[in-house]
Amino acid sequence: MQWFLTTLIQYKNFLFFIFLFGIGIVFSSTGSNFHRTKLQKFGHVISGELLKPIHNSKSYLNLNQTNERLLKENNHLRQELLNYKKLEASKNIDPLDSSLSDYLVHSAEVVRNSYANARNVLILDKGSNDGIKKDMSVIGPNGIIGIIKQTSPNFSSVISILYQDFKINAKLIHTGAFGSLYWEGRDPRKMMLSDVSVINKITKGDTIVTGGMSAYFPEGIPIGKITEFETPTSGGYYVIEVELFNNLTNLEYVYVIDNKSRSEFLDLQKQDNNASR
Repeated sequence: MQWFLTTLIQYKNFLFFIFLFGIGIVFSSTGSNFHRTKLQKFGHVISGELLKPIHNSKSYLNLNQTNERLLKENNHLRQELLNYKKLEASKNIDPLDSSLSDYLVHSAEVVRNSYANARNVLILDKGSNDGIKKDMSVIGPNGIIGIIKQTSPNFSSVISILYQDFKINAKLIHTGAFGSLYWEGRDPRKMMLSDVSVINKITKGDTIVTGGMSAYFPEGIPIGKITEFETPTSGGYYVIEVELFNNLTNLEYVYVIDNKSRSEFLDLQKQDNNASR
């Protein structure tokens, strides 16, 4: 108590000045619109600076919830887009037909990713308990990623497109010419496109998408763009270098696509193979 009284006496002039200054501010804010406006602006600045760190802390803590919400929204939008593409390709089908909903999209987080080996594999945090099955296709924000290889109840492995001996049906979006996309095992940003006939005109910058002539990837999923190509002197096929849209070295979240028509496609393909023997 003695310390408090001593401090009060010592700083009495300063405290009296603060008291009078406060009274002056109150009278100014109530008697003048100009001063009231200036004080309100000053108060907003102070409160904003004080609340900003708190807001940033709350935003950081809520990042996981925000990401989950955005992933669910993206799932819905990607599913609608895939089904819309199928509708566009089937003009004679009733657009209200529920059978058009052939694609289901699941979001997953990448818990392990390799891209420096000859045969690269990813591990996802979703498995059979989440509806993930073998041979489902996996895409990222900007294009294709790979194919589900194996599943456990809570995890699944993915054969990356950066996997030697793994070929993907692809096509040039402008000409519709088909080819086979594969990785040579060097640069994770680039792949090669073969089997494109020289009768098709191509240029640098042409976009490559999935061809849809397999049971894996739906048609029209982005892959990359042509950066270089060689024309053989004796005709035949181009040698085409493709720069991938997706950066496969820093993947965090991916989307797993369940094509409900896949089994029907494979059964028909098997019948055709048996009939041709």
